[in-house]
Amino acid sequence: MHGLLIDIDRKLPDASRYQELQNGIIQAAALTQISGLSINVSLNYIHFTNFEDQRPTFPEYDFFILSPQGCPWSYYQGRDISHLNIVAETIREFVFHKQLSVLGICGGHQFLTMVFGGEIGLIDHNYAGIVTSAYPKNCVAERGPTVIRTLKEDPIFEGITVHPGKFGVIQNHVEEVKIVPPAFINLASSELSGSQLIRLPGKIVYGTAFHPERGWGDKKSFQEAPMQNGKIILANFLKMAYAVSNYADLN
Repeated sequence: MHGLLIDIDRKLPDASRYQELQNGIIQAAALTQISGLSINVSLNYIHFTNFEDQRPTFPEYDFFILSPQGCPWSYYQGRDISHLNIVAETIREFVFHKQLSVLGICGGHQFLTMVFGGEIGLIDHNYAGIVTSAYPKNCVAERGPTVIRTLKEDPIFEGITVHPGKFGVIQNHVEEVKIVPPAFINLASSELSGSQLIRLPGKIVYGTAFHPERGWGDKKSFQEAPMQNGKIILANFLKMAYAVSNYADLN
């Protein structure tokens, strides 16, 4: 399968910025062998400001990964917004007309929410409406190991828990989903932040507020990893994207 990592950070393009995430996707693909599949994954990188130039190549991809980002969404202005609108339009078109699978992670989860008409904002309502290049140092954030609970059954939880259940993840976000997009469902919540894992039913389109690529480490085995749930979630996403991709090839 061929995937595209879309870097939505305002910093200059840097293919190494999300190396941990890129490595996590490749390692999660290897985990699918446990379930009898053998999914080989290649992952290309593109920065959102270069997205329009590469659009003719996008039909060759089976899935998109929307990256985290490191500054408030309110700081995106002018041409940034224009570039993001092109990304958003392409995602909507490919999801509904080409059965594209999409996974948004942290900031990517927030961007996915905005793409489909939901709303995001700072967790800390005391800072609502500010426009700044960096998150306020003293504002409320959700960071580190966190327990989240399921709200509905879904294949993304396979091998982790059975609904109603709880499991651990790694968090690092200051903004959150305030209103889940129309037609989406919210699959999990934490004590601090209510929308932890959203999905567009009938499509392989998910957003995670947490970081599934973190907490299990490059050098640790699956059994030794202290926070292996993120790896399973990535593997489950890849399995579903693989099934959709094969179905599309047959039709």
